[in-house]
Amino acid sequence: MYFYGSPYCDPADPIIAATYVMIAAESLGLGTCMIGSVHPLIQYGKKAEKLRKKYQIKYKSREGLFVIFGYPAVHYNRGIMRTFASETI
Repeated sequence: MYFYGSPYCDPADPIIAATYVMIAAESLGLGTCMIGSVHPLIQYGKKAEKLRKKYQIKYKSREGLFVIFGYPAVHYNRGIMRTFASETI
């Protein structure tokens, strides 16, 4: 999924929307990953314009990112237990 904003929105809006989608996907058992490096490739150039037209992306935006989904190969039962620096002193 591609998240981007119009020229009138706050630059953080696509990032907030993508974060909520990631939380929802995780609750359904899907793995997610944000990819921000593709966004500049679809903003500039003739091929980018053709791609935006094909997928009906109306605006060039300052911020944008992709979220990819999949079923994870490895399932973790719990997170890593860490100690903080203030606990060791």
